[in-house]
Amino acid sequence: MAQKGKKPPPRRAWNPFWQRWLGGGVLALAAVIFFSTEYESYASLYDADYVGAETCGACHKIIYDQWQESPHAKMTRKPSAASVVGDFNDTTWTLPPEYQKLPGDDQPAAHIFQQDGAYYMALRHPTTGQFVPFRIDYVIGYQYRQTYLTLEPGGVLRKLPLEWSMGQQAFFPYWNFQEGSTPSIEDLWAQMTSLNSAWNLFCARCHTTHLTIVQKDADHTFAETYWVNDGIACEACHGPGSQHVNYFAGNYVNRVVAFLNSNLRGQPVAFIANPPQLTRGQDLSTCARCHGPDISMSTTEVYRVYEPGYSREGRINDLSDYFKQFPLTPGRTDQTVEVWLDGRPKGIGMLFRSFIESVCYEQAEVRCYDCHDPHNNKQPARPGILEASAVSNDYCLACHSQLAGQIAQHSRHEAGTAGSFCYDCHLPRHIMNLGDGTLRWTRSHTFSYIPQPELTEQFGPDGSPNACNDCHTDQSAAWAAGWVEGWWAADGNG
Repeated sequence: MAQKGKKPPPRRAWNPFWQRWLGGGVLALAAVIFFSTEYESYASLYDADYVGAETCGACHKIIYDQWQESPHAKMTRKPSAASVVGDFNDTTWTLPPEYQKLPGDDQPAAHIFQQDGAYYMALRHPTTGQFVPFRIDYVIGYQYRQTYLTLEPGGVLRKLPLEWSMGQQAFFPYWNFQEGSTPSIEDLWAQMTSLNSAWNLFCARCHTTHLTIVQKDADHTFAETYWVNDGIACEACHGPGSQHVNYFAGNYVNRVVAFLNSNLRGQPVAFIANPPQLTRGQDLSTCARCHGPDISMSTTEVYRVYEPGYSREGRINDLSDYFKQFPLTPGRTDQTVEVWLDGRPKGIGMLFRSFIESVCYEQAEVRCYDCHDPHNNKQPARPGILEASAVSNDYCLACHSQLAGQIAQHSRHEAGTAGSFCYDCHLPRHIMNLGDGTLRWTRSHTFSYIPQPELTEQFGPDGSPNACNDCHTDQSAAWAAGWVEGWWAADGNG
């Protein structure tokens, strides 16, 4: 420290000559290091193996952390206090009174409990009357309902017949509700012998990453299966990553050049599928594989072996030929893929189908991840995009620019009020979701839908609802049709 009253000695200045030499030396050394490793070109076709999400997270930490908080990541889990949402605190379930037909039906049909750190669902046997306990080995889902699986000696993960409803906050026989069938003690047991109750031979294709069925028997009592990740992980959407990892592992020049090529030139990333850089059919197949289930039973195997990306071996990477496999037969009542009497998609399994029925899909470049965060799938791609708002209006106006500044004239509602937003009329809540045993409505994705109250007059509100009467519930369809007809006439289209 300088003595009081004296100036500290002056700091020694760098000699500009040495500064230049030192700076030049650092740059030269960097250049030597950089160019000592050559950039390796790559072919656009490849086949790879799966490496698992943790390997991806080693480099893509921010995205990996976002994904870990997503419903996709938490879809399939081992039972624990953090994953189990149902009431396993020594509770019972009894057939609802209206279904109690036989002696003893008023007694508990199931006992749900914990023991020695494990979770159990015990079902009363229809013949002996004794409770048979089934240990819970996996839990599936948690947002709407939770399914419980038990591992059988033959390797089948069997779906238990009672599921937990988040809406009801109670256990309920999901398939009886979904099918409109009568629950009974016998039927609960029968459900566990059906082919599609063998979860790892059917449902797991969408609830895990890269389900592989090594062998099985025709009755689905024996199964040898494995998957790469519990839940829907990175490679479910980006394809197998071993060649991608190997390409970048020991060559930092590849990383730099690939980053520049991808971000500045829009080129594909080496050896991995980046959906926005795929063709439309390949791109949307990543979502349609699980969110577009209106397919035949035989096609489920095609959907299972599908993987995103490119392939010399001819692996299936484009499912668009199956997007409209079944016609939209008016009035179809098949569970989850129902159709309104006017021919529009109705069931929750038709959400993706409603999207591809849109002119916005046929003639534009609308993509699922424009609105939905692809790495945390319940979050918006940007705030406000998943609701009726100025943000979602701006998204639509990017293409429909002729309507900018004419919101009130176009919507016949004051700008910024209910009825003036694109969502209000063009994405009405006409998709039925009975997933948790309670009736909820979610938005159709047929962006080009135009309210047609005249169809409501023809088929009734239970056969063809319309967006006008969704808000104007105190008015008739005829009233709404009159207004729409008057508007069209005023526009010179009458």
